[in-house]
Amino acid sequence: MLAAADCTPRERATAAAHLAELLLHLGRYAEAGDQAREALRLAAEVEGAASEVVLASAALGFSEAYLEDPDAGLAVMRRALDTAERSGQPEDVACAYLHLAELLTGPLNILEEGVVVARRGAERVAELGLGRTWETRLLAIATNGLFRVGQWAEAEKVVAAALRHRPSGADAVELLLARCRLSVGYGDVEASDRDLEAVATVLAGGGARHVLPMLILRAGLAMWQGRHDLARQAVQRGLTESRSDDVIVLATLAWHGLRAEAEASASRTVEVDPNAVRRLREVVERVTRKSGKAGAPVRYVADAFLALCAAELSRLDDGRGDPELWARAATEWDRRNHPYPAAYSRLRQAEALLARRSRVATAGKLLRQAHQTAQALGAVPLSEEIRTLAGRARVPLAEGPAAARPAPRPRSAAPAAPAVDELDVLTPREREVLAAVAEGLTNREIGQRLFISERTIGVHVSHIFDKLQVRTRVQASAIFLRNRPE
Repeated sequence: MLAAADCTPRERATAAAHLAELLLHLGRYAEAGDQAREALRLAAEVEGAASEVVLASAALGFSEAYLEDPDAGLAVMRRALDTAERSGQPEDVACAYLHLAELLTGPLNILEEGVVVARRGAERVAELGLGRTWETRLLAIATNGLFRVGQWAEAEKVVAAALRHRPSGADAVELLLARCRLSVGYGDVEASDRDLEAVATVLAGGGARHVLPMLILRAGLAMWQGRHDLARQAVQRGLTESRSDDVIVLATLAWHGLRAEAEASASRTVEVDPNAVRRLREVVERVTRKSGKAGAPVRYVADAFLALCAAELSRLDDGRGDPELWARAATEWDRRNHPYPAAYSRLRQAEALLARRSRVATAGKLLRQAHQTAQALGAVPLSEEIRTLAGRARVPLAEGPAAARPAPRPRSAAPAAPAVDELDVLTPREREVLAAVAEGLTNREIGQRLFISERTIGVHVSHIFDKLQVRTRVQASAIFLRNRPE
């Protein structure tokens, strides 16, 4: 169509922008960036081409952030949002928010800001009448971000609220995958299976964008069930179907595959597949090469998964695992504020130490730390595995909250409104600052708005955290949104 003689300039710009978006969804970031630049060039020659600019900017922002310059990519996306708001077209605004939130929670791994942007975007598109579609997509992004930073209870509220819209098609898939991540973490096999079956039905013949996350979840669930053969099948299928440049997805697949083989070897439930292991080693080498050419934030996340892969390979190599490699993995995930893989790594580090019958006291400390994290999350299967290892080693675990999570709300129920205003403890100025935090503003931006120094804003934010008993801007924003007057 781009070369057709009877194609108008607007049609060329539109087609180029959509092609850039398609390449982005396929994970072909370099090609997406080239096509996006061409689309923006064509759009510049067409009056009123805001939609094309927004769409092409999303592809260009991802490409630059992923491959070259994260800051430049983020700047492109912020300009796209400004363009969309000026255009006044609801779908342009929704598209810009969606891609900005995806960029922050995806390649850039700026999870707290990404969650805030996703929730703010969800509210904005709901105002524009796009609740059933775009709002649900944005809430799915928020749910995944909350899951990764360990705010599982809040993530469950968000996904439940989104499902009240009864989305269909790809929108439903995003939410079902988000809910399934929680169910797998919680160890709710029935709910996980139900959501995965629903996703598989919708995705019959679908592309890798949703199929690969589905297969990763399938592998994770199978491992907690002791079905390492099924986990292997899911991972190997994922590697076959992947045509993406997304090193983070490939690294996640590789970790799940190596973990399945290592646990199959340890439990002797099925034989280790040498061909599968060889293929997984090749994937790890490919991810290492590709991530070296990616933007710094992408390398940052990929390196954490590669640390897990190296540690799992040590389990396969000697049957016990290298405690130093597991210590490195735990540190990597701690730095990224991802409590679940950090707790898993501590479990394996303790296991490796106990297998060597060395540093038993250190192993006990690691198990207690991992157990405390797993209980706080509600990660029942992980808690049980920690308790099993501790029992075998006669390591006492401090009794914390019940390992099983509280009975979940019915899936269709709306999150309960707080009985009292949780913001009553804040001063009027602190409320103003918190409202700006919930908008996703930085301390500097808040200071400019309220005519206060950035340092003073930092003090206010610290007081807000103390009074609300939270540790992150995401948690504080969630409390603000729950208690904000209608």
